[in-house]
Amino acid sequence: MIARPPIALIVEDSKAFSNALREFLTLCFPQFEVHEARTGASALEQLQRLQPRLILMDIQLPDMNGLEVTRRIKAQAPDTEVIAMSMMDGQRIAEKALAAGAAGFISKDHLFQDLVALLARFNDPHQKNKRPLQSTPAQP
Repeated sequence: MIARPPIALIVEDSKAFSNALREFLTLCFPQFEVHEARTGASALEQLQRLQPRLILMDIQLPDMNGLEVTRRIKAQAPDTEVIAMSMMDGQRIAEKALAAGAAGFISKDHLFQDLVALLARFNDPHQKNKRPLQSTPAQP
């Protein structure tokens, strides 16, 4: 029997940003089967069907707050790792994401430079539970 590849779900309403993120993940992390959702409702539906191992969650979605979607995902699938993403940067939004159950937070301003390091930690069982994953802090 062939093992099913791990699934990553990108929850992002911007099609252009989602497509760029999909291409980046496919290139840098070819072991993942990558799927996309444009809304919180679609993400919750796909959670049941796909059972993703990793979700990259935009905080600002057209139908729901991404933090609320994260709470619901963690309630339904506690082993699914969620990394929150937002154009907003700063400690306060990162703390809100972690409080909602996200394993980490990435500012979209730093997304591509930080995602490789964060996902490397995600894949390393020795590093995974040491501390929350967080992108590079904004420079003043």
